[in-house]
Parts: sequence; C-alpha cells; structure tokens
Amino acid sequence: MATESIGQMVYLTNEIADRIIEAQARVDANPPVPRTREIKWGDPDEIMAALRREYGIEK
Repeated sequence: MATESIGQMVYLTNEIADRIIEAQARVDANPPVPRTREIKWGDPDEIMAALRREYGIEK
C-alpha cells in the first residue's frame, strides 16, 4: 500500500496497513471522550504593553 503525504510517497507493508485499519476501527467503535479546555489568554492590552516594554516598541 502506498499513499501520498505532503508531496512524498509513503510506503506501507500490508501488515502495517492492516494494523492501522484495525486501530482506526477500534477508535471508531469506541471514540474517546471529547475534552473541552478553556484557555485563558489574559488581557490583550496587558500582553501588548508587556511586549512593547520588552522589545522597546513605541505605540
């Protein structure tokens, strides 16, 4: 089995291809619980002020 990935050929033996197919079937049969994460980035004005101070950027 061969597939193209980002412009390069990837060659798989039949054994590896079968393992990938079996693993995908297991995941499809029992999907993982979706995770929800909230990322708190902080105040954009404070971040920009810190960057200006660090790199000496004038407003």
